Amino acid sequence: MNEPKKKEKPAYSVWQNTRYMTAHAWRWDKGVLFIIAAQIFLAVAIATVAIFLPATVVEQITRGVDLQRLVLTILGFTAVTVVLNGINGYYEMADQGRTGGLRLRFANFIMERVVTTDYANLDEQKFNDLRQKASDQVFGGDMSTQTFYETLKDLGIGLLGFIVYMVILINVHPLVLSIAAVSCIFGAIARQRANKWWHDHDSERAAPSKRGSYINGINERNSMMKDIRLFAMVDWIKALYTANMNLVYAFQRRGETKNLLADLVDCIAIFLREGVAYAYLIYLVLNGQITVDMFVLLFAAVGGFSGWVTEIFNQYVHLSRHSLNICRVRECIEYPNKFTREGGAEIPKADLYALEFRNVTYRYHGTEENVLENLNLTITAGEKLAIVGLNGAGKTTMVKLMCGLYDPTEGTVLLNGTDIRTFNREEYYSLFTAVFQEFNILPYSIRNNITPDTGEGTEKRLQESLSLAGVADKINALPQGADTKLIKEVHFDAAELSGGETQRLMLARALYKNAPILILDEPSAALDPIAESELYERYNALSRGRTSVYISHRLASTRFCDRILLIDGKGIAETGTHDELIRAGKKYAELFEIQSKYYRKGVEVA
Repeated sequence: MNEPKKKEKPAYSVWQNTRYMTAHAWRWDKGVLFIIAAQIFLAVAIATVAIFLPATVVEQITRGVDLQRLVLTILGFTAVTVVLNGINGYYEMADQGRTGGLRLRFANFIMERVVTTDYANLDEQKFNDLRQKASDQVFGGDMSTQTFYETLKDLGIGLLGFIVYMVILINVHPLVLSIAAVSCIFGAIARQRANKWWHDHDSERAAPSKRGSYINGINERNSMMKDIRLFAMVDWIKALYTANMNLVYAFQRRGETKNLLADLVDCIAIFLREGVAYAYLIYLVLNGQITVDMFVLLFAAVGGFSGWVTEIFNQYVHLSRHSLNICRVRECIEYPNKFTREGGAEIPKADLYALEFRNVTYRYHGTEENVLENLNLTITAGEKLAIVGLNGAGKTTMVKLMCGLYDPTEGTVLLNGTDIRTFNREEYYSLFTAVFQEFNILPYSIRNNITPDTGEGTEKRLQESLSLAGVADKINALPQGADTKLIKEVHFDAAELSGGETQRLMLARALYKNAPILILDEPSAALDPIAESELYERYNALSRGRTSVYISHRLASTRFCDRILLIDGKGIAETGTHDELIRAGKKYAELFEIQSKYYRKGVEVA
């Protein structure tokens, strides 16, 4: 028999998250806390003035005051109410803007964490789930990074109102107040159970909602529009979207049923507490134990008191829900790193660097099968090494291990004989410049996509990098040259570069960095054969004075390298120069023959 799954305890309590959120508000924008405090006092003051107005009017009427004084009393209360509401309205507008600013600070906090966390964490499902849930608390869902402050304010209003009204109702029978308080607690418990259900079953909504959002976002990706038209995918996409949204709607209906039950309990509680309280007050006034004006005051105060008690418990329930969401934000921001970030051994100073894989095995997080097994390899200082193999053989994984983006599951990667795990990882990254198979450009100028530098000599280095990458003529021919912006979805006057030109731009960025170890991962994937040939001819110049690693599935590109590794069967299957491997007549020669026949003239392909 399967045991029920134990629910995970929140990482932080409501109190801990309250301290966390107020500490960040104090750090980022102290004024927010003063605005919240002002709104708490103003809200209670407005409510208190509102219950004293009718009682005061009734008292003056029963005493027979003249009409002029009665009108002045009403105008006085009205003026105070208008002023208090005006000030409160100003603070409410300020509050929305300032708490929204704090929310965006958290968005930046999350973004910073994602771009600085260990690269290997990005492959972990747990981190990606936390990242998604944390982002939901900034840009969607409950937006708890902002509404936490709103709820804290409402809870403060409830607490202060409870204290003030308790003082007003000090002479009312304690049993009446007890009934009012207990009934409020029952209503709050019912509401808390409903909210807890929503939280505990959130993953049921999150997955189809995420898929639906992705499908709905297709209309923003122009790159997919050709496929949609040519392959008649509209009905299929609509069906996928509808199926996922139906799952979301089904979840919403179940949740609304829970809310309805909570509302029903709350209605019964309201009827009980207010019925008893009003009956008791009527009994007091009919028996002459309180005056009519006091009856009016207490009648309003009892309703207000019940409202404050309800507000305290409801807002605490809301605060608890937001606290659970803040736990997700904090868990994402505080997700542990394994790489050395502070201190560490000093990276040896050298003109050229050697890399070594010693008994390296690697498997991705959450999987059981190794990508690489017991790999041993030494890349000598200044060597031009080519790594080839079929797709999925592990070539890019090897590069990520070299760059320190991953740590081996077993074994060691060494730089000039020292385990790279002992170095500060950020300093280690500075040794590498790379063009990866998957790359992205930023919606800024061409210049900013290559370098953030603005100092002396920047323009010369920029032009040298563009020239060496073979894209200088194209860039300089643009009306704004290297200051031309990219990405038309962001800038209407942006330039559109072809895939090959974009890849050359990324190559220019890598060359501008001028690091001692150069990595080119499928650098010719988006180039035509002529451009690819030109890149090969430049390869010696690109790699001069560097240790360089060149990855390709096109074997013809490898003949320019000092040594070639064929990766197959989770390790190195063959090694040697191009000519040596061809003479060996093994798998490399077989793959080269298969690829090269398509480029020979007069060869008929079956």
